[in-house]
Amino acid sequence: RQARQFVNHGHILVDGKRVDIPSYRVEVGQVISVREKSAKVPAILEAVEATVGRPAFVSFDADKLEGSLTRLPERDEINPEINEALVVEFYNKML
Repeated sequence: RQARQFVNHGHILVDGKRVDIPSYRVEVGQVISVREKSAKVPAILEAVEATVGRPAFVSFDADKLEGSLTRLPERDEINPEINEALVVEFYNKML
């Protein structure tokens, strides 16, 4: 929920441009970063420090607070707790 607030309040950039829509679709190769003015927000720094591991399809530079989607995930890399039917239903509603 808090991640949505960061996006809504304009703390997040994609390819250097401000994004304020939480449902923004990131493409492979795009760079997601934290706005320079927001780099010292305690909640953002705590989230970075609390992260234990990252998936293989994501690259991240903690010093720059930026990362990117390096490739699409394979089916077996997705958290098994995800209900794929609900994801499909969500995107069908968007069409």
